[in-house]
Amino acid sequence: GPSKTPTRTPTRNPTSEPTSGAPTQSPTHQPSNSPTKQPDPTKLPTSPPTISPTTGPPSKSPTLHPTQKPTTGVPSKPPTPQPTSTPTEDNIIMYSGQFYVDWAVDGGRCVQDCDGPRPCGGKKDPWEAGFSSESVCCSTMSYRPYSQCTYKVSTPAPITPHTAPAGSPTKQPTNKPTTPVDTRWYPGASKCINDGQAPSWQHNKYSSQSTCCKSHFNWGYNGCMGIKEVGSGKWYINWGLSKCVKDCEKSQGGSCGGLVPGSWILTHSSASACCTAHMSFASIAECQYNY
Repeated sequence: GPSKTPTRTPTRNPTSEPTSGAPTQSPTHQPSNSPTKQPDPTKLPTSPPTISPTTGPPSKSPTLHPTQKPTTGVPSKPPTPQPTSTPTEDNIIMYSGQFYVDWAVDGGRCVQDCDGPRPCGGKKDPWEAGFSSESVCCSTMSYRPYSQCTYKVSTPAPITPHTAPAGSPTKQPTNKPTTPVDTRWYPGASKCINDGQAPSWQHNKYSSQSTCCKSHFNWGYNGCMGIKEVGSGKWYINWGLSKCVKDCEKSQGGSCGGLVPGSWILTHSSASACCTAHMSFASIAECQYNY
């Protein structure tokens, strides 16, 4: 085992076990394998004290931790006995000025997001659609006349008097001014009309009857135009009668079986040609229609 006291001379070869913690009296021939421990600091202070403090002037920045007690003294004055005369900012209602449909009024009218007399309708709910103008708002209810959608009251333009009246005044008042009538053609149920009473939702309007009929009733153009059709005098098969009939009004009698129902019906120049094409199994007398 290790010796209890240090040796007087260093060992020539390293020991198999560590020596005691006390340092050797003389240096070793070879450096130690690991660094020695740092010496302990002195336990006693130096004999003369420092002449001046080591710290400089006090720091200007705040301390890292807050103070434990408040720095202020007596609390502020007591609260005011009466509330403020003006409302606080939280109670102020902001209006957008947009128009929206108030469905609770007359089945739906356009009102404005504002406070006051009509057309103001109060605050608009966030889920209600807002529009920039009353006319745009009313366009969403095109099925209603504009007068029933808006609160605006149309006022006539002021009349500028003449410097000197011309002639004597009329004995009877003049009739009310007439508004121009829109006489453009628009499609009705089975023909084009220009009675000036087109619905507000009808946007298909034409300057000529022919253009309107070609655009909407091309399959019955003559009927739309009010043209009385005249038969071609040719023959066609009438499967309802199982006969070849002539393209002419029935009122004319003979073999007239009425006008051709449509342009898709095949016509023939003679009764025999019609019968050969459609009823070759029957004789001409059995095939040809005679009223």
